[in-house]
Amino acid sequence: MGGPASTLRAVTAQPTTRPDIERDLIDAGPNWIRSIADCAAADDDAVDVRVQKRVLVVATVIAMIIVTPWGLFYIWLGVPVSGAIPLVYVAISFVFLVLARRTRSIGVLLPSQLGMFLILPPLVHISLGGFTNSSGVVMYSTVVPIAALSFANSKRSGLWFLAFAAIVVGLVPFENALKDNAPELSNSVIAAFFAVNIVATAMIGFLSLDIYVRSRNRLASDLAFERARSDSLLLNVLPRPVAKRLRDGEAVIADRHDHVAVLFADIVGFTPLSETMSAEQLVADLNNLFSAFDRCVEIAGVEKVKTIGDSYMAMSGTDGSPADLGAIIALARDFHSCAAVASIGDRSPIEIRCGIDVGPAVTGVIGTTRFIYDVYGATVNMASRMESHGLPGEIQVTERVRDQLSDCFVFEKRGPINIKGVGPTITYLVKA
Repeated sequence: MGGPASTLRAVTAQPTTRPDIERDLIDAGPNWIRSIADCAAADDDAVDVRVQKRVLVVATVIAMIIVTPWGLFYIWLGVPVSGAIPLVYVAISFVFLVLARRTRSIGVLLPSQLGMFLILPPLVHISLGGFTNSSGVVMYSTVVPIAALSFANSKRSGLWFLAFAAIVVGLVPFENALKDNAPELSNSVIAAFFAVNIVATAMIGFLSLDIYVRSRNRLASDLAFERARSDSLLLNVLPRPVAKRLRDGEAVIADRHDHVAVLFADIVGFTPLSETMSAEQLVADLNNLFSAFDRCVEIAGVEKVKTIGDSYMAMSGTDGSPADLGAIIALARDFHSCAAVASIGDRSPIEIRCGIDVGPAVTGVIGTTRFIYDVYGATVNMASRMESHGLPGEIQVTERVRDQLSDCFVFEKRGPINIKGVGPTITYLVKA
């Protein structure tokens, strides 16, 4: 939408620096830690998918590191079954990590981790003789509903929580029977493992959530940055009220206005001139001129509509207030002043024609992908005819414009002129 000037403004107006986000423990660590964390990542992963993969892999590795000495110590204490269970978890997890690296997917790793954390801690609980003698090892299963909530939808995470709660509650009636068959462990060992289990489960949860939260914060920051870019771009191609309505989800944006002033400005002899210049020089010179027009529009407080080739369109009166015809004519005079000091190729100064009309019009946004904000109606057509049938260096207006500003400006009658699609028409040139 729009010509080179509007495109340049849209690009240069975008935020170019992302806000600093505190790095998580992975990004702050050495390269080998990042390599492990991203072992299941694929090049085409969405940001949120990459975050999920990274958190799951890191949580799995942390759990493997924690339970390995835990299992070896139980074997050393003479409880081989209780020690073997966490080592089996380590072996299975290693296999699924390798599989995740090869497939670049956590489709198997996730359910395997949830299932093992749901089943294996209760098995250790049973082998050690209940809640007290096992040092509350079943608390490792609390990881399951938390992880399910992070990686699955809320319905599935609720099912995982119900399964966890059912297992824990279901172990209660067997407490006395398990105590009777419990291996002999000293109170100091039980107390020490209580501390280990509490700290270990807290560590797994804390480190995983730290990575998850900081990664999510980075994702939120990126999304906010992109939203700011898109909003900035939107404001370069749409009026602010229209851009807001579009962001708010309004499907059809169309408005009827009773009093709109429309201005067209066009460069005299542009087509033959453009054929003698390189594309780069042509675009650069046209951009310089239209950028100057943009500044004039901003100062005048009117609305730029679009550029079409070497034609520039602006209007007033679509913000709910009547058109400011005086501002539109002053803007046309400023356009002539800008052209007088501009150059395109070897031509300097530049001559332009301006045409203005005032009256009712309809504005709206057309399209769904490459949308455009435009103005429609007889007023627009007549303003365009005023420009195309105008004179170089002049501002041509309709009789309606002259009638509304006759005591503010000096007009010179011109006509009748045979206007295409209209016929003989009296027009006026703004002189002072």
